[in-house]
Amino acid sequence: MYSCAFFGHRDYPYENFEGQIRDSLIDLIENYEVKEFYCGARGDFDWLCAKIVYKLKAQYPFIKCICVWSYMPQKNERHPYFDGSVYLLEKKVPPLYAISETNRRLVDKVEYIISGVMHTWGGAWAAVERGIKKGKTIIHIAKKEKKL
Repeated sequence: MYSCAFFGHRDYPYENFEGQIRDSLIDLIENYEVKEFYCGARGDFDWLCAKIVYKLKAQYPFIKCICVWSYMPQKNERHPYFDGSVYLLEKKVPPLYAISETNRRLVDKVEYIISGVMHTWGGAWAAVERGIKKGKTIIHIAKKEKKL
């Protein structure tokens, strides 16, 4: 069983990419045996991807959407898009570094990454760049400012 993570920006209008993301997910499910999708809950790209996976569960009931927490979740913090959640940090990390450290661990955990990165700076870009260096399969949904 294989897994996929999503990395994109907190504030960006991704609605026009919904069909492309959906098609990429179907390809991963049907042709590459991807069954687990790891998604943060911090921004526009995260929520769009979680919603698409949730909708695809009607067609592929065996897939799972797992929420990745960068901070210790509050008790009973849940959302219907997710089948479960995971906290990847084994030791306490200062809040300033929690997201970047979580992203590093998530890149190491998965085989595939769907990237909504639109520019070459920030945490999402750093995660995708790490994925490239680690030889992960990267599916670029949007290429804008620099060839990624």
